[in-house]
Amino acid sequence: MTDQGTDEAQAADATGQQILVIALDKPTRASELLLALSNLANEGKVRMHDAVIVAKDANGHGRVVQTVDTTPARGALAGAWFGTLAGIVVGGPAFLAVALGGAAAGALYGKLVDRGLDDGWVKDMAEWVAPETSALLLLVDAGFDTAVVDALRRFEGIGRLSYSTLPAEAKAEIERALSGT
Repeated sequence: MTDQGTDEAQAADATGQQILVIALDKPTRASELLLALSNLANEGKVRMHDAVIVAKDANGHGRVVQTVDTTPARGALAGAWFGTLAGIVVGGPAFLAVALGGAAAGALYGKLVDRGLDDGWVKDMAEWVAPETSALLLLVDAGFDTAVVDALRRFEGIGRLSYSTLPAEAKAEIERALSGT
């Protein structure tokens, strides 16, 4: 564990949120697990603040997919959209200025409001993932429904809890679900 990982864990604990890293046996498995957990999130069984998929192909080429976190690019896109709408209302030569101002404000928002997993830590984790495997990095609220553990049982024998800031009892429960014991 790097110092940056330790800092990440301390920050997560201070907010009442927990970090889980679940390593899986195939590059596509993290997406499957995220889909199952997203369905539970829609039912209010778990609250995910950030979810990142890291995967490597057979040649070791990595892929990182940020799925929840607001990035500067997403913020700029949303800002440009709202700026364009405001520009239409304002009209005339101010249209372009309002649209560009909205894009700049959105990008700044995305840069300043990175409330999810630290991007440097995610990059470190992406290097750690072995070829032809994947991992799902999660930032969730502490205390989630038992349905989450039941969903993890579907990944028995093909996933393992690699890192967690969960309390010992919750961590052991997830490890049992993934190992089938």
